[in-house]
Amino acid sequence: MLWLPLVVGIGIAVTVFQAEFREEQPSWAVLLALGFTGVVLLILMPEVASVVRALTALAREGSVGSFYLNPVLKAMGAAYVTSFGVQISQEAGEAAISSVIELAGKLVILFIALPLLQAIVHTLFGILGL
Repeated sequence: MLWLPLVVGIGIAVTVFQAEFREEQPSWAVLLALGFTGVVLLILMPEVASVVRALTALAREGSVGSFYLNPVLKAMGAAYVTSFGVQISQEAGEAAISSVIELAGKLVILFIALPLLQAIVHTLFGILGL
């Protein structure tokens, strides 16, 4: 948890620089935000890996197969990547591109969840005898 004050402190400093850059050089402001986000993601990768390990261990203890866990993890990853893309494109002032990225992310999450939804419907039909 010691990384959180570091990220917040650097984030505040980058925000101050970005406010100045946005007026003078908008393209550099977007690149600064992108660079900051990339560095934070690299810092947090070990934490993300430990969360995935914990969820995998929890699923193994609960006898939940990877068929159910993998789509959840993939959907979470797709949501984070989509959110990152949406925020960067909004920061650049590209609302239309941001909307397309958001729509694409929602469709990808739907496609990821489709086999899980099919299994649930198939199980319900089995219970109902249909």
